[in-house]
Amino acid sequence: MPRKIKADESLDTLEEEVLFTHAALEADEDAADLVTDTEGWLALVDAQRARERAARIAEAGASAHRTVANARLDDACRDFGNRLALEAEPTSARWTRFFNRQVSRWVVQRLVTQIAGVRGWLTITGDALLETHRPALTRWSDAAQAALDRTAASAQVRGAARVGREELALDLTRERDGLHAALVTRAAERGLPRDWPARFFRTERARGGGDDEA
Repeated sequence: MPRKIKADESLDTLEEEVLFTHAALEADEDAADLVTDTEGWLALVDAQRARERAARIAEAGASAHRTVANARLDDACRDFGNRLALEAEPTSARWTRFFNRQVSRWVVQRLVTQIAGVRGWLTITGDALLETHRPALTRWSDAAQAALDRTAASAQVRGAARVGREELALDLTRERDGLHAALVTRAAERGLPRDWPARFFRTERARGGGDDEA
């Protein structure tokens, strides 16, 4: 039997397995008609490549958007806090209405907490300084929340890619086992050597780069 395909193998390795079997079937006149059995295998590998690339794109996009939005929200909060410090004492009710610690410390809290804090500010009316800073605080708190939502969505894409890898390993293993069974039947029908079916699948030595010829 051909070896079982593992989900943690590289896609390049799986592609090499597929290409080898396809070419070996073409090269043997007693097996050439069975090459059609492998025609969908490379598409399975390519589909998984697409899923994994989509996962990397989603993860990179979410990370970049989160980093940028977080930094810009920090800028907006620092700008507001620095201006507020010129108008209110750190112990005043007006100051503590917005900040419960130094601005430099306030902006390094968890992003989800920072967003909630800023959105709480935005419910306040009648503060002239806040009104001046409202557009930037609104824009970047919304962008930061969108980035967090995008991060959650990217996790689902990564999960789909992991499931796809497991399905690919199972599908290729079943397909290869089915081909091997057909080759065993063919060998018995035509009086071919018992090891003939195994010749269409790479051996450990061949996969390791050694010379597989006796």
